[in-house]
Amino acid sequence: MIVRPAEPDDVCGMQQLASRAWPSGWHPGGLGWGLSRQALGDSIVVAIDEGTSGPIVGFAGHGGDEITHVDRDRDDVADALVTWRLAVDAKAQMTVWDGADALARAVLRAGLEPVGRQPWSGMLLNLAVVRDDPRRHVDGYAIRPVRPDETAARIEVHRAAWKPSSIPYTDGRAVDPEAESSFTSEAYEAVRGAWLYDRSLDLVAVADDDNSRRFGACCIAWFDPATGVCEIEPLGVAPGHRRRGLAVALCLEVAHLVGGRGGTHVYINTQPQAGYVASSSAYFAAGFELVERATTYAAPGLP
Repeated sequence: MIVRPAEPDDVCGMQQLASRAWPSGWHPGGLGWGLSRQALGDSIVVAIDEGTSGPIVGFAGHGGDEITHVDRDRDDVADALVTWRLAVDAKAQMTVWDGADALARAVLRAGLEPVGRQPWSGMLLNLAVVRDDPRRHVDGYAIRPVRPDETAARIEVHRAAWKPSSIPYTDGRAVDPEAESSFTSEAYEAVRGAWLYDRSLDLVAVADDDNSRRFGACCIAWFDPATGVCEIEPLGVAPGHRRRGLAVALCLEVAHLVGGRGGTHVYINTQPQAGYVASSSAYFAAGFELVERATTYAAPGLP
């Protein structure tokens, strides 16, 4: 088994490992979004069985979100990745997802200790409860898949929704008014090349204003048939269209579409934040519930 730096062609294999490991790790959809946008770490490595052309059996990152994943019962891979992480940063905390038993054994062998649970490490929606919820319809808007000739408008609504100074923070944090979203045509092209991306689940809310159609909100839903679980990543509402129920409607439209494909749940990789209540409030309103998924480990004596 060898551990080497990840390459762009590894993204699909990393997503497929996440699918095999689910729910003990990231959903492959959100992982694909983050990896395709190079947003999950300064340094990422993958583990592959030496001398084979088999699948990626583990991966880990440093300098960003905790993304360590290991194929089930591969203690050798878990030991190698934990050793790599601690060599890069001896003070690193490590997240071990519930059910990731090989990784849990490896961090204990490395001398790390559990320092706390992560009670809000995701939100889950049961499709049996909301599949045909009428709130997926909002007066004055059509919620539908983006069309091939709407790429520019699709990029612009995302950038408007995620312009840092337009995000409705409630804690008075300082935000650069000149800062812009990093979502570009190149980023969108990379995302659309990720495994599980489906244009029919790349949704927009389009307002009909005096014969002028404007995009007001957007989301991408990543459905994994192997698990029956779909992740929404990302979802955003442009400033001029907020407080109209569009975030709830997008979630419920995803539930309707995915339920029709045999899915069972929709997942969102977020949790309530004191300074940013808008997103979690919308997800609670749509019917999502918090799920506890992971334990944090650290070296003895570290805070």
